[in-house]
Amino acid sequence: MTLLDWIAVISLAIAIIFLLFIFLLMVGIIKANKEQRKLRLIRTRNKRKRKVIARKKRQLKKKKNKRIIGSFLCLLVTVLGATTSMYAIYYQSTNLSQEDKKVIVSGYYNLRDIEEQLQLAESGEGDRAEQNLDNLSLRLAAFALNKADYRINGEGQIRINRYYSSMKELGINLSSQSKGFYKDASLLESFRGDIERVKKNEQAVIKQFKINEKSLAEKK
Repeated sequence: MTLLDWIAVISLAIAIIFLLFIFLLMVGIIKANKEQRKLRLIRTRNKRKRKVIARKKRQLKKKKNKRIIGSFLCLLVTVLGATTSMYAIYYQSTNLSQEDKKVIVSGYYNLRDIEEQLQLAESGEGDRAEQNLDNLSLRLAAFALNKADYRINGEGQIRINRYYSSMKELGINLSSQSKGFYKDASLLESFRGDIERVKKNEQAVIKQFKINEKSLAEKK
């Protein structure tokens, strides 16, 4: 469990506990009201009894006021706990997990590395580029092992998993290319079209989760 998971669980548990406290305090307030009504119905001319009744009325009023204040404070804690729990859940549903963030950033660089290696191969350094492309194809194919964090909302999971799937397919496609495929203009153009399709999926993820692409490009 992540830190936010613990925050959500603990906050929800606190909210439930204090909700039970509110229930118990409300029961106490209802009982105090009933007792107050009974005391108001008592009529006596006995001075001592009137003093006893007056004292009981004051005690009941004091207890009732304490329970009302306690209920209000418990309500505040309940609302705070429930709000904190809901926000932690919402935050995780609309933001990338650390693992997904790490994988997507890695994929961003791998995709640009492939483009650079293709340019390198076209410039005449095919042997070195092919070796690098083989390594990159393995990295992309490994995206088959990744799946979006279950805490992310449905639409977010769909976009991330679509991106992971397209990266995997691109890696398999790259590894299946014949040696020197970059020399064939039509094959190269087709493969670059595949890269652009992956980039569209990548951009959908970047846009939804507000990833700072400029910062990624500067770090490259």
